[in-house]
Amino acid sequence: MKLISILTALICAFLLGFSVSADELPEQTDIPDAVAKAAPVLLIDNAHIYTNMQQSYAQGYEPLIDGNDAVIVLPLICEDDEKPDSVHISARLTPESPFIVRNYEQTVPLSTHTDSDGNVHELYLAEFRLTLRDDRTNGSWPVLLETAGFGAYTVYVNISDGKDPNADEPAPAAEPEPEPIPEPQPEQKEEPVVLMPKILVQSVTGGAVQAGETAELHITLKNTSRTEALQNLTIAAAAAAPLSLRSADTLYFERIAANAEFEAVYVCQFPQDAAAGSYTLPLQFDFAYGKGMTGSGSGNISLTVAQPVKMEFPQVVLPAEAVVSDRLELHIQAINLGVTAAQNVRAELTCDGLLPEGTAFIGTVSGGTSAECVLNVQVSSKRGAELYGDTAGQIVFTYEDESGLEHTETQEIALTLKSPFSERRTEPEQALPNHWVWIMAGIGTGILLLTAYLIYRNRRRVQP
Repeated sequence: MKLISILTALICAFLLGFSVSADELPEQTDIPDAVAKAAPVLLIDNAHIYTNMQQSYAQGYEPLIDGNDAVIVLPLICEDDEKPDSVHISARLTPESPFIVRNYEQTVPLSTHTDSDGNVHELYLAEFRLTLRDDRTNGSWPVLLETAGFGAYTVYVNISDGKDPNADEPAPAAEPEPEPIPEPQPEQKEEPVVLMPKILVQSVTGGAVQAGETAELHITLKNTSRTEALQNLTIAAAAAAPLSLRSADTLYFERIAANAEFEAVYVCQFPQDAAAGSYTLPLQFDFAYGKGMTGSGSGNISLTVAQPVKMEFPQVVLPAEAVVSDRLELHIQAINLGVTAAQNVRAELTCDGLLPEGTAFIGTVSGGTSAECVLNVQVSSKRGAELYGDTAGQIVFTYEDESGLEHTETQEIALTLKSPFSERRTEPEQALPNHWVWIMAGIGTGILLLTAYLIYRNRRRVQP
């Protein structure tokens, strides 16, 4: 047991004699508290069309050639929640490209822009105007657009008004002198492109006109430009027959603010014989905007003309008196004094003591014509305690115009109802003619004479 204790002490002393270096310890790797966040990614907005773009990138975007400048538009969108406030973009050119080599750089802020459909988007909209060389060569030339920290994008510019690269070049006459190296030019401030404003017709009030009447048109217009005001605006209305204007055909406005609505008022008239239907009033706009630039436009106003229906109904003739149980025939007449036809012309009688057999239906009466029908009426006693005597009522005439609108006119009627017994009279005895009087008197005288003669004869026989 003592031997084991001694050996253990010797082994510990041996191990304590060796020193341990820090380099021999295993290296510890620091574990970060949070994983580094990935940088945001910028993508080209290939679905929408912005100012100075004729098509979207998805449709094969091609930069515009404006005189001696190539206009390149690069719309970039960031889908990350934390978007940078701005992006630094530079255009990289090579000496053999058809552009004058300069420093084309700009810082593009994050802002909202409106596309060709009027929708607003938040993006970085960069626009470069690259100056073309006079000795440029036709072809499709790439332009590298680099964004600081977000990658690069290549846009191709098509040149068609330069030299043909396949044409034979004339032999050089002499060794050209080397061109002096151009000094760096200071960055020029580019003038923004100003688009011509447009005027649109928003709404029209008073566009429904009656033939032969005067109508006041209130036309609401809008300056669609969000940045440019209109100066010295004139609006000319070109009225054509049968439409005529009762006011000045040209209106003047000194100034219309950007994106503002305004009103133009015209007084017009159609003649009495104008055909019903739709008519157009053309408008011509001329104005100035920006720094002395001029613009123009046009619009059309639609007008609807209606022909009024003019009907006349002569007074229906009724007898002053009618006996109960009698039958009356009333002649209903309709005269169309207008141009358009009247439809569903009819008459309805309402009177206490008169029972009409339905409705007097005339039908369609064309313009400038007349029509009539007969309404049969049964005479009866009045309702209530008083069966006979004076009664009153009305005849309502109804008709429709071409648009289906219903019109009515009313006639008042009155008559006296009599009992059927009041019409039974006792026949008076007829007086005999004068010659019958004399005949009867002669017969009576003869009878008297014959009676006297018989009495006288009888008395003579009795006497002795």
